[in-house]
Amino acid sequence: MIESPGNPGDSFEVPHVPLRIRQPDRGYRFSIDSVLLAGFAAPHCRGDVLDLGTGCGVLLLLLSRLAPGMRSGTGIEIQGELCAFGVGNFRENGLERRLRVAEGDFRQDVPGVPRGGFDLVVANPPFGRMGRGRRNPDPVKEAARHEVSSTLQELFAAAGRHLGPGGRFALVLPRERLQEILSCARREGMACETLRCVHARKDAPPSRVLALMNRGAGGVPTGMPPLFLHEGEGKYCPEVERICRLFRPVSGALPGQPRDGG
Repeated sequence: MIESPGNPGDSFEVPHVPLRIRQPDRGYRFSIDSVLLAGFAAPHCRGDVLDLGTGCGVLLLLLSRLAPGMRSGTGIEIQGELCAFGVGNFRENGLERRLRVAEGDFRQDVPGVPRGGFDLVVANPPFGRMGRGRRNPDPVKEAARHEVSSTLQELFAAAGRHLGPGGRFALVLPRERLQEILSCARREGMACETLRCVHARKDAPPSRVLALMNRGAGGVPTGMPPLFLHEGEGKYCPEVERICRLFRPVSGALPGQPRDGG
């Protein structure tokens, strides 16, 4: 048993076999932010979970190990190639009965994804605002890094449509976008319940913020202790390392499919 990263004092079983998480050779690659969000959201993860922009399914896979109370997970993804990776990852890890991918645009109703049907919504959205910063010539990378297909307000609107009574919404974004997060939450009738800032190291300013919203009344958010991502050169802090030990990323084609150019 090891301590839960999101709620010190809670514990969970360490499985003997790490998750195998496949991702494309080129283009989209999941980042440490999915690991951070999984640890932050896990103590609030129970019942039915929705991931907006699931990519290869990494966040739902991690939550399936970190949160014993999670009954099912659905990931909406607009890019067909990434949908295939998500489906393949769920199947390869024996989780296809609990986790599924719905291909579609979360700004609209997606078949099989009910409004008001989820206890927790999670999202690791693109960090960059639409029209800001350097554009990436790779369309898949560009969609992962900048708000090409949706805005932050549209993300909040989608979360609001799909949350059930008492549901929560958790996401990670750059710390500089905190006021925008709070503004979007208010427009959707949500209140910020918990915040946690992430620093690259102890002597660095906060680079990211983890935020948890709910449907309840407003108030001052609870601030968790800051997370210092690195301890020494090239080494994550123990809290993050514990989650990283749950999986093994695998690059390349899904089983039974040729690699690019193959």
